[in-house]
Formats: sequence, structure tokens, C-alpha cells
Amino acid sequence: MNDVKEVNLLDLMILLAKNKVKIILSGFIIAVLVFGGVSFMPKHYKSTTTFVPRGSGAPSFASLVGGAIAGDIINENPFSKRQYLEILNSRWLREEVIREFDLITYYKQDENTINPLDRTIRSLANDIIIGVEEEGGLGITDVLSISVSVSNTNPQMAADMANFIVKRMEDRIREIYANSFLGAIVFLDRQIEENTMKAFAASAALEEFQKENNIYNVQRQVDLSLSTYAANLAEISSTEKQIEALKLTQSSSSEITMLQNRIRYIRNQNEKIETKGFGNIFPGLNTVLSLTDEYTRLLLDARMYEQLQNLLIQQKIQTQIKIERDHSTIYLIDSARPAEWKYKPKRIKYCVIALVLWYLYLIPSIILKNMYENMPQNDETVQKIREFRKAMGFIKRK
Repeated sequence: MNDVKEVNLLDLMILLAKNKVKIILSGFIIAVLVFGGVSFMPKHYKSTTTFVPRGSGAPSFASLVGGAIAGDIINENPFSKRQYLEILNSRWLREEVIREFDLITYYKQDENTINPLDRTIRSLANDIIIGVEEEGGLGITDVLSISVSVSNTNPQMAADMANFIVKRMEDRIREIYANSFLGAIVFLDRQIEENTMKAFAASAALEEFQKENNIYNVQRQVDLSLSTYAANLAEISSTEKQIEALKLTQSSSSEITMLQNRIRYIRNQNEKIETKGFGNIFPGLNTVLSLTDEYTRLLLDARMYEQLQNLLIQQKIQTQIKIERDHSTIYLIDSARPAEWKYKPKRIKYCVIALVLWYLYLIPSIILKNMYENMPQNDETVQKIREFRKAMGFIKRK
């Protein structure tokens, strides 16, 4: 058995050696033709930009849209790193690139009146590669870096497209983050408007109450009234003692009468201070005490709405600051630049593929042809081969 195999193998080698010129020459012709044909194909250049996303990975888009901003307070990015990939692979971004660089014309879809945009998106998908560098390990791993590669016949256009994709991705992140706070801004504006009306009404009620009762600064007015009241009491006491001293010295009655009139005048003042008061400065103490509760309530309402207005305005300002804060920051490693060498087509690659396919056809055909010629013509296998060739032919043979 080993001898038979060796003879058969030698026969095969002899057969190939006899046809070596045909095999080599045909392969050379095929390689030259393929090499020349590929040379006329459009040359594509690839540019790549690489960046590291700053995503925290904790909150999801659902929690972000729901208004969860706890991470923002400690200056964390509410976007996960893998959400950057969702934006990069989104249809919206592809359409932005198509409009920016007029790719419908570039991919010659402008004559297609049915769905040129969809066909252009499909063609563009073959020229954009989103690469992800991940940590090693089992299960879900963290994203270390993301690369965006764009292939185009124009090297400058390829670089511009790659940089544009990253730029629009950052803009989209800013838009999504800002839109998540639109509800809060609308709510705060409505609250500020309602609170303004309530604060105006409370201030008007307090002002009206003060005008009607001559109460403006209770503590200050009461202090002045009490000081005046106490000073009058002290003067009355001093005057009474002076009258007693004059009586002991048997002074004239006119001087004593004058002092007594002074005492009555001062007592009338104190009586007014206790009841009606004197104008806007010295309100009546009894009136103040009876109106203190109402004044305190109105004053607290006015001050509360005033403080609430300040807090609402501060919250709106803080929310606007959060909207303006850039949460799309990425750490750019390499920006895209025009390539100096073409990316495709690879002429050697096409030549190798063509030669492999050609020899897969040529060598078996040589072997089968030799077997067919060396078989007896009356052999059953030869007869079946003839019938098969006749059946496969389009022209019937007689």
C-alpha cells in the first residue's frame, strides 16, 4: 500500500512538473491582471482619533432624565462610558456627518430618489469603524479608550470626518444633559412667578396694616415709648419731691402751682403713650400689645416670601450653572490627521486571493483532465462524464 501511494504521489508530481509552464505563466498573467485592475480602483485613506471618555458609569440615562443630579453635586459625569458608544453608533450622528460632508453626492446616491439617505447610511457604515479598548477580565469590563476610524478617498476629508464625529458626540452629550434640566427650569420659573405675586400681596398687606395703626418698627417704637414713659415717671417723682421741699421752705404758691401743672401735663403724656400714642413715633402701648400678634404674622409672611424668592432665584442660578457646566469632557489621546499612505485597496492581498482561487481551479482541472484521458474510453465512469458534459452544455450535440 505504501508503494502504491508513493507511485501515485510521484505521478502527481510528474504531471504538475509537465504543466509547470502553464501553471506559472497563467498565475503570472492572473497576478498581473489583478494587480493592474486593482491599481485602477479608488484609493481609500483611513484617519483615526482616539479618546478616553470621562464617564462615571454609575447613573443611567433613565436616572439622568428623571432628574437625578446627586452625582453632579460632587462634580461627577452622569454619563457612563458605554453611553458614549451608543451616541457614536446612533443614526442621528451618521445623518449629521452625511449632511456636513454631502456624502449623498460622494456615494453617488443623489440620483436615487427613493431612499438616498438610507442607502448612504449603509455605505457610510462600511467606512466608519468604532473601536473599543476594554479592561481584561470576565463579565462586563470597563471601557478604557474609544477610537473612531474613517475611510475616504480624500485623506483630508477622512481626518475631518473623524474629528467631526467626536465633536458632534460632545455636543450631543451637552444637549442631552441640558434637556434633562429643562423641566427644573420651567418649574422654578413658575414658582418664582407665583412667589412674586404672593410676596407682593404680603408686603402690601403689611404696609396697609402699618399705615392704619402707625406701626413700622415695633421694637424701636416700643423702646422709644417705654423710654419716654419712664423718663416722664422719673420727672414726676422728682417734681413731687421738689414740691414737698418748697412746701417745707414756705415758698410762694405760684411756683408750687406751676410744678403741679407740670406734673399733670406729664401724666397726660404718659396716659396718651399708654393708649393712643403720639403720631407715628410713639404708638400706644396698649395698641401695640393688642396688635403685636397680627403685625408679627404679617411681617413673617412678608419676610418668608422674600427669603423664599431669594432661595428660588439661587436654585435657578445653580441649575443654569449645572446646564452650562461641561460634562462632555473627554481626554483626547490622538486627533485625526490626513493619512500619508492609502488604507485600501491592498493590491498584494487581492493578488494572493486571485492566485489561490485560480490554482484551486487550475490544478484539479489538470489532474481530472489527465485522469479522463488515461481512462479506457469504454469505461463506465468515462461514459457518465460524457453524459454529464453533454447535459451541462447549452448546445445539443448529435
